[in-house]
Amino acid sequence: MRKLYVRNQDATNKGATVVRDDHNNSCYLLVGKWGIRHDALSVYDIQGHLLAEIKQTSVGIFPKFDLFFNGKKIGSISKTFGVFHEFMYVNKLKWFITGSLRTGLHHVYSGRKRIMTVTPVILYGDGYNELLITSKATEPVCICLAAILDHWTRKGSKSDIKKGAALPGWQLSNGETSFNNMHKHKKDKNKLTE
Repeated sequence: MRKLYVRNQDATNKGATVVRDDHNNSCYLLVGKWGIRHDALSVYDIQGHLLAEIKQTSVGIFPKFDLFFNGKKIGSISKTFGVFHEFMYVNKLKWFITGSLRTGLHHVYSGRKRIMTVTPVILYGDGYNELLITSKATEPVCICLAAILDHWTRKGSKSDIKKGAALPGWQLSNGETSFNNMHKHKKDKNKLTE
C-alpha cells in the first residue's frame, strides 16, 4: 500500500500531470482532457508506456466513461445523482465507489476489500488528491478513476480538505516539475492484481 499524489485537474493545470509518491518520486504521467465525446485521459509510466486510459463515450448531465487497461476494455463508469453521498459502480470490474462529490473524499471497494481512498489535500498552496492504493498493480486504473472523480467534484466547495505541510522529500517550488528523483518499478503490466 502506498500513497500517490495527483494535482487537481483544472484550467491552470493542462497537459501532462506528474503523479508522485510521498517521497516526491515521479511514478506516472497523466495526460489528456475530458469534456467532449471521445476525449481521454491516459496514464503512462515514466518510460512512456501506456498503461491505462479512461475514454469519454457520452456527454450530458450523466456522462459515461470506458476504462482500458493494457489496451483492453475492463469496465465503464458514469456519473450518478446523489444529494449528500454518491454511489457509483464500475461495471465489469465490480468495483463500487462511495463518497461525496461535494467534499471529494471517496472510497473504492471490490466486495469488502478496499482498493483505494481518495482524499483532497492542500500541498504548497495547490490542491492535490492523495490516493491510498492497496495494490500497486491497480495504480494506473485507480489514477484514471481519481482523475474523473476529481473532475466531477464540485470545485471550490470541498470542505474538510486536509491541509498538509510539505511532504518529506518535496522540495519543488510552485509549478516546478523535476524528473531527477525517479525510481525503478518492477513491471508486470499485464496483470491488474498482485
